[in-house]
Amino acid sequence: MERATTTDPLATLAGALAHLSVHDVSPTLGPDLPMFFMYEPPAVEPLFRHADAGAAANRLTLAEHTGTHVDAPFHFDVDGQTMDQVAVDTLLLRPYKKFDLTAHDFQPGDLVGADALRDAVDAAGFTVEPGDVAVLEMGWDKYLPDGSEARDPAWWGANQPGLAEDACEYLVQAGVNAVASDTAAADVAARDGEILAGHGHSHAFLPRGILIVEGLKGLAAVPATGLFLALPLKIQGGTGSPVRVVLLSE
Repeated sequence: MERATTTDPLATLAGALAHLSVHDVSPTLGPDLPMFFMYEPPAVEPLFRHADAGAAANRLTLAEHTGTHVDAPFHFDVDGQTMDQVAVDTLLLRPYKKFDLTAHDFQPGDLVGADALRDAVDAAGFTVEPGDVAVLEMGWDKYLPDGSEARDPAWWGANQPGLAEDACEYLVQAGVNAVASDTAAADVAARDGEILAGHGHSHAFLPRGILIVEGLKGLAAVPATGLFLALPLKIQGGTGSPVRVVLLSE
């Protein structure tokens, strides 16, 4: 009589994850990092060094909304969850769907409408499902200091396309868990530091508990579908948190 074999679900999961490609889509934190214009760049200062203490350590000073980061609902909703109240698995191994919007060549202050999102879905051939993370690729990382069309860091943080109200509602109705982008402020449209729209922050996303992830880079090299992995810091009363976002794909 043959002995029944059992499968360890954790071993199966670990084996599956080991065969996925890993895409690091977060910038390096440092004093030259471009920021949304309301925030100062981070400071990395030595606390002590090997010659003095036999070890090295730095002091890191930064705003919650630095580099790739998550906006908690409380950021714009006084009754929303703070970062320490957001469930730890909200951005942990969630399916993502990438909306490639680069062909439109959206400019600072432009609004991306729902039709552009639908076109991206049709072109990629996926379906947006409840619980997905919607990843918006504007191609905005080309304006970062190491990008192909580098601009002054202050320009990057003060200029970006955003989402029209119907685009925000399209994502809400699709049931997404979070909205992520390679711009400094996801749905916010801005031109030369003037905010022209921000329906997702103020109405569609954060007040409905939909997290916003901002400041991704390198999305051109990422497939249209895969798994989204990020763990925000558990900041008491936090309005957001820096994260290192990793996208996993076959």
